[in-house]
Amino acid sequence: MMTAFYLSDNTASGVRAVRNWFRRNRIRVEHRYCDTVALKSVTYEWYRGAVNRTSIKRFLGSSCEILCGDGNGLPEGYKRFSSDELSRRLCENAALYLLNSIGTPHIRIVLTDDTGDHIGLCRYLADHTDSLSVITEKTKLFLDEADRLIEEKGAVIRISRGDAPLKNADLIIAPAPLKRTLPCDANAVILSSAAPLAAQNAPVIRDYAIELPEKYRALCPSYLESGYFASALYTLAGAHELGSSIFRRCTDGYSVHTRMSLTELLRRRLAAV
Repeated sequence: MMTAFYLSDNTASGVRAVRNWFRRNRIRVEHRYCDTVALKSVTYEWYRGAVNRTSIKRFLGSSCEILCGDGNGLPEGYKRFSSDELSRRLCENAALYLLNSIGTPHIRIVLTDDTGDHIGLCRYLADHTDSLSVITEKTKLFLDEADRLIEEKGAVIRISRGDAPLKNADLIIAPAPLKRTLPCDANAVILSSAAPLAAQNAPVIRDYAIELPEKYRALCPSYLESGYFASALYTLAGAHELGSSIFRRCTDGYSVHTRMSLTELLRRRLAAV
């Protein structure tokens, strides 16, 4: 069962503060169910005095990772749930959607993956390009995969530890948040799972918003953002069907992109080289 928490701050000053003296802080608990997904929503209604975190702990139970907006009010021993599993998957899906939309093999793709977590993506990328490079610290792992793909598909993958492939890349897929500046062109298209931790030469596309199925929208508490809730469903509740979702919109932190506008962005890159 997933557990969500919300601290409803109703404290006030003036006349409202006087009225609050006649109200007691209280906890509301609601259980929601959908297929095999179960959610306990705990709301602490705070009117006056101190927040009783002992009472909150009693209702949160043994769950250590709690779904909440910002972690405000969580008792000691609990932490806010956070995961990038779904966002990484949506990053992969966005790349494959763009390649299907573009429909040309003459596109220079670079995958950056120091952990080898996204090695399976190579099999699908190889179907869309005759120029695929991987920058990784796990060179042995990817060389073995390259051998398999050349035997099965005749696909050639270039494996590198250095950044040389980035110089002329059209599409850069960096599922993990970028911790260093990539030496790429300013009009290259970079897809990632989160905002970069270092300044980049080109905008970094991330924050892939998806459409939650109706059954999950009804399950989501109003105090949780739908993308965050989708991440919890995918990671904690086994809602793996969300992993096949294609973004409805995404952003580079400044501009919002639809599927069509992001495809056009890549087309302009290809037309310029």
